[in-house]
Amino acid sequence: MQGRQISTVMGHSTCESRAAPAMERVRHARRFCRTTALVAVMMLLNAVIWPSWAVAVEVERQKEARAQARWEALHQSLDQVLLGIRQEARDGRSMMADTLAERNQGFLGKARSLLGIEQAPAEALRRLQWLSRRAAHLHEQALASFDETEAHLRKKDLPRRILDRNDRAREEYQRAYTTMRETLNQALDSDSLGEQEQAMAALVDFMDRFTLDKPRDPFDPSKLPWRTPDPDRTPTPARSAEALSQRTGLPRFEQGPELASLNNNAGLRVAPGAPTDEALAATLDAPQTPAIQAKAAELDHDPVRIYQWVRNNIEFIPSYGSIQGAESTLELGKGNAFDTASLLIALLRASDIPAHYAMGTVRIPADQVMNWVGGVNVPSAAGNLMGQGGIPNTGLARGGQISHFELEHIWVEAWIDFHPSRGADHRTGDTWVPMDASFKQYEYSEGMDLQDQVPFDAEDLVHTIEQESTINEEEGWVQGVPGTAIEERLEDYRAELQAYIDSQAPEATVGEVLGTKAIKDVIHQQLTASLPYELVTRQLTTNELSDSVRWKFRYRLHTSTNGYKGTELLTIEEPTVALAGKSLSLSFSPATQEDEDILSSYIPDAGGDGELDPNQIPDTLPGHLINLKARFSIGSKTVASPEQELAMGSSLASEMGYWQPGRGWNTSGNKPIAGEYRALALDLQGISGATAWKLENDLQITRAKLEAEDYGGLTKQQLVGDMLCSTILGYFALNDLQDQISERQMNSVGYRAPSYGLFKTSLQPRYWFGIPRNVTASGLTMDVDNVAAIRVDKDNNHKRWVGVNRAIGARLSAMEHLVPERMYSTDDNPAHGISAVKALQLAAAEGQKIWTITRSNLNQALAGLDLSLDEETDIRNAVLTGKEITAHERPINFHGRAALGYTVLDPNTGAGAYLIASGENGGVLEFSFVLVLFVFAFVLSVALIASSGWLILAGIVSLVWNLINFVSWVNGLKKAETWADFSSNNLTAVGGLIMGLMASYLSGGAASALWFGDFMAYFLGMI
Repeated sequence: MQGRQISTVMGHSTCESRAAPAMERVRHARRFCRTTALVAVMMLLNAVIWPSWAVAVEVERQKEARAQARWEALHQSLDQVLLGIRQEARDGRSMMADTLAERNQGFLGKARSLLGIEQAPAEALRRLQWLSRRAAHLHEQALASFDETEAHLRKKDLPRRILDRNDRAREEYQRAYTTMRETLNQALDSDSLGEQEQAMAALVDFMDRFTLDKPRDPFDPSKLPWRTPDPDRTPTPARSAEALSQRTGLPRFEQGPELASLNNNAGLRVAPGAPTDEALAATLDAPQTPAIQAKAAELDHDPVRIYQWVRNNIEFIPSYGSIQGAESTLELGKGNAFDTASLLIALLRASDIPAHYAMGTVRIPADQVMNWVGGVNVPSAAGNLMGQGGIPNTGLARGGQISHFELEHIWVEAWIDFHPSRGADHRTGDTWVPMDASFKQYEYSEGMDLQDQVPFDAEDLVHTIEQESTINEEEGWVQGVPGTAIEERLEDYRAELQAYIDSQAPEATVGEVLGTKAIKDVIHQQLTASLPYELVTRQLTTNELSDSVRWKFRYRLHTSTNGYKGTELLTIEEPTVALAGKSLSLSFSPATQEDEDILSSYIPDAGGDGELDPNQIPDTLPGHLINLKARFSIGSKTVASPEQELAMGSSLASEMGYWQPGRGWNTSGNKPIAGEYRALALDLQGISGATAWKLENDLQITRAKLEAEDYGGLTKQQLVGDMLCSTILGYFALNDLQDQISERQMNSVGYRAPSYGLFKTSLQPRYWFGIPRNVTASGLTMDVDNVAAIRVDKDNNHKRWVGVNRAIGARLSAMEHLVPERMYSTDDNPAHGISAVKALQLAAAEGQKIWTITRSNLNQALAGLDLSLDEETDIRNAVLTGKEITAHERPINFHGRAALGYTVLDPNTGAGAYLIASGENGGVLEFSFVLVLFVFAFVLSVALIASSGWLILAGIVSLVWNLINFVSWVNGLKKAETWADFSSNNLTAVGGLIMGLMASYLSGGAASALWFGDFMAYFLGMI
């Protein structure tokens, strides 16, 4: 009995022993067993965890090494090094300021201040040290280059004044370099973080005084350059003559006796009184040019024939305000109500028939308006189209449907011999007769039903793309898009369409294929006595339009320092009517004969055959030696030439844009470089054939002179300007034509709204502390800042309308590289252009990820893109304003240059910006996973502190130990630049853990478990 009882007790004790935790058994084991167990655990962890961790770290280190090599490759020349020093100083200053602010906050910050240990150690700044060494090496070369320039000037026997320029530039450079070196050394040699932050701030302030790189054109995501105007910004029509007069600036008149039969509303009479001489005068909008006079003579100066020819031949554009005037409307064959009225007035006055403008608010049936504006299918589309064009309008509903539109409108009144022939036999005028040549109706014919007869299998194409591409919808990117397969599928479909058309109507015109639009002719022997619609307000009349209803174009040029506008150099502000059909240009010429001599000194002497060797022409010019003067020309006439001299390569700031009646100015900014030639083109409502023919004729004349070696009288405009102007005009003309074709194919109606762009020679200056030391020609660049179109879906389908805008925007971008390539390529020397669309295509062909960036994936996408800080800022700002970005991973190598393209689109309208930029490389090391695991260890320590007994002390010790390990490890990772640095840091941390394990070995089981947990967290954190 007793034995069994003892046996039971002993058995119970054995079971408890078996159930005891493993670490409890280790604690009761002998010292040798405990040591062996802990060593085994360490070896196990090292064997299992360390290899995978080491491989991952090695991959990361190789990636960082490649990034460092790319960064060093970007900082080889002196201008690049100076730019790098400024950027590193900015980044370092910001980091140090944040670190100091965080360090001085809270209880620990106050405690450090009281104990006098508030100063943190200075940062190592490895990249800034590398740049410092590189700058010292390049500084010696820079001084030698100034000596070489001086030797060249003396050899060419140039005057002392030019030598003085070189001496001054050398002295300015030397002073700036010395100051930078002193400030940079202070930052690198500082003992504390506070002193270092102050030195970095001084370095940033000093470097910010200078222009160090070619500035980027500003980008405003709220003003996308390729767009349709917002119809909601157009006001409702005036309801009284007083309100209309205030809005338009047209004068009111006193109502008097007049012929009631001439108006379909007896209460709204035409203007009384005989005409004055002003009713026959030439004006800006209605000039008396040879073309106008010739057309008037062709029409026998007959008012009936003149009115009917304008009405039956000039297509209506639903826009508002005087845009292009009479002659351009005659050449283009289309215009809005203002321009059509100006043409009619000009022809009448050329026939010695007094005429003036009349304006009021009119009411027109909705179905007639729908036909008039382009053949839309619903009234809302007509109202949308007029609103985009700026025509004040409102729809009047009857029975729940829009039955009429009221809109502000302009027409003509002519002093006609109305009695008794009603103008058929015009001799001496006796009555003001209303004529509206802009209001008309059209006949529309349907084209071939290609969509049904030759359907395109879009679903199959989408299936192919999905099958052959890698699409990550969660992150927002696609990779491996089968560009070749897509092109082949589209080419096959084009061949199918062509085969169908050839089989059905081999001689068909474009109009017969896509549908036609023709004005319904009105042929009468007499003039009518009334307008074809109802007047709502009393009309206003004027012999000449006021500036308040004229579109205007403005160009301003300023000096610039670090992107900020300085002295105004010139301002050109003219009504667009005065600029229609004319080329505009900004160019630069040597300021003095001495500056011209400097340029000549760098041109090599001709050989024995009288020919220049192109290989001897220098790649760069010393911009600081050559002073230039700016010139702005309209056509062949220089209209502004400021006296201020500018060093070649100086950064400037320009602003250009339109003023629209009722909406004000809409401008864009650019950053010209002194020495560039910029040809500007205005596409007001289309490019006329006469404008293109005149430019082509000028080019042929210049070519003939060059071939005949007849250089006398040739100007810079003829040699350079005409070619550049023809390129940008060709861009607009081709896109205008393709817009019309695309709109007919896509159930849309559209018209060109006033747009502008430029084609330029590009210079790349290299700045040494703001001194344009070397200026290099970097090719030709097209920059189209404003492409506007009035466009709606015929059914006012918003989704289809957005799709059309996006498709046309992509084509507009592609044409930015296609047009110059076609213009300047030869069989022996093909030209290579780049655009945003082309850059994206090339990146996709390389297998890069193509990101679609929105608010939902902004941070993730930016982490996956290789962008400069400026580009990243532009993209972030655009996304935060609701735009959608498409960008590729990293710059492509485009014929030896880094190129990056991305698009910024408004998902609600399809408006966009299609941008080209070069990217900088960089890398980021993430610590988020490590932090999560260390947080686990900290929580464990806090849990022990919240326990009882001696575990509280163990928890406190554990918490302090974790903090020390964490801080030392992270600092070591930040400072490691090589694999050896990284390994040394890890070995040091392992040594600290071994010491902790030894402490746990001596302090008992619970502490051993604690240190074992710390050990696990530490090594897991390094994975």
